[in-house]
Amino acid sequence: MPTVTQKGLAVAWGITSTAYANWSTGSAVALSVHATEQSVTKDAKMGESADPVTGATLGIVFYDFTTELQLRVYPKSTGLAGAKTAAATLPAIGDKFIITDADDAVAAATFIVMKVGRTRKVSDKTEFDITLKAWETDLSTTAT
Repeated sequence: MPTVTQKGLAVAWGITSTAYANWSTGSAVALSVHATEQSVTKDAKMGESADPVTGATLGIVFYDFTTELQLRVYPKSTGLAGAKTAAATLPAIGDKFIITDADDAVAAATFIVMKVGRTRKVSDKTEFDITLKAWETDLSTTAT
């Protein structure tokens, strides 16, 4: 990665600390990708307790916490044949996707692929849009 020089106000620049592991398609072909965008959303279900007479909210309970990560990545390889194979191989819904990130603990988790799309362009590289989801308890392992 090229050196980035900042002057004036310091900002976090780019996606430099994110790594992907254990990502393979249903055919067990490990894919290598480079991220161009990453968006993290934390969510939870909510229940309210209300006063039976006035209907005023007296309390709320949050549960079933999740983290959703949306990635835009492009598949890559060391050679053209590998890159073509990677560009034609979408991850499967339900695949395990582990993210490690030294600078972003929110994005670092074991996720499950929930949604995936591919964009091919005439004058640019193939990109995948991937939606990943993680729960408080790791649900990425297959039940037996």
